[in-house]
Amino acid sequence: MRVVAASVARVDVGDARRGLVLSLSDGEGRVGLGEATPLPGFSPDTADAVERALAELPAALGPVELPADPPSGAAARAVERALAPSPGRGARLRGLPAARFALETALLDLVGQRLGLAVSACLGGRRGYAEVPVNGLLATSAPLPEMLDRARALAARGVRAIKVKLRSRGEDGFARDLEALGALRREHPDVELRLDANAAWSLEDAPRRLARLAPLAPRFVEQPVAPELLHHLGACEAPWAADESLAIEGMAERLLEAEGCAAFILKPAVLGLLAAHELGQRAQARGLGAVVTHLFDGPIALAAACELALALPRPPLACGLDAHAGLEAWPRVAIPQLREGGLVCASGQPGLGVRPWTA
Repeated sequence: MRVVAASVARVDVGDARRGLVLSLSDGEGRVGLGEATPLPGFSPDTADAVERALAELPAALGPVELPADPPSGAAARAVERALAPSPGRGARLRGLPAARFALETALLDLVGQRLGLAVSACLGGRRGYAEVPVNGLLATSAPLPEMLDRARALAARGVRAIKVKLRSRGEDGFARDLEALGALRREHPDVELRLDANAAWSLEDAPRRLARLAPLAPRFVEQPVAPELLHHLGACEAPWAADESLAIEGMAERLLEAEGCAAFILKPAVLGLLAAHELGQRAQARGLGAVVTHLFDGPIALAAACELALALPRPPLACGLDAHAGLEAWPRVAIPQLREGGLVCASGQPGLGVRPWTA
């Protein structure tokens, strides 16, 4: 299979953020879609750099060579070979994970349509599960009554895992967060509670704060310290998880061996789709949890992240793949993997299941 045509469409999603939709055609009427929507201040790449790469690279892609009856994982390996470094490609993607994410998604969408397989099956073969719950999202920056109202609304939808971003700073702020979390836990004693410190704590403060959070029984606390320091944290009274650290070269290997690490948070928009899938497999093989999450990006990226969540060897933990307010800035597109009741489900469609559209 060869890509014979490519185009990139822009979507202005506000707040100085730009979405880029990549369309790849195979000459037989199939169109594969991918998306890159870097988040300023968080993504390592910029929309300008990604757009240049997506405009230049498709013409240099190698063929996606598939056997007649490809075994499990063969499609993903074929896409990896098509993107392998060679004159004109490969090195051009270094430092541009959002561009890689878009290209990998579009190619896997094409391959899936060709083979009659979902992207999840192209990534990891057919799995023994077909649905994954989503987690809800709250923040301590909201007034406590508002935060509790939102938690009740999530519970009413059937969401049984809630992630809370800890926004306050300093000791007084942490004390306020503890008070708010205590109220949340008392009202929802059975919910799976996850916390996200957003790398805000020092290596000295983190063990003490994790000990104070332990009575709330969080499943884990995401990224307690700076990404480059996380592997030094060690076992604490509350488990912790790796997020931003995974984007640092060589850090995942250290964290797979680190005491206290309970889970990997997989953002394919930051890691790339194939790399995120590989990290998820390795984490589960080591007995760690895996959580797939979006980057508040658009419908195509969200659909791809849902397919990743359905492609791991074992079901991941509840994933950060719920629909979000930022989707309102995009053309209305059905995301076939998202269902009522807080579930990600197999779409039953080949490829990504998102049909071509015009921005």
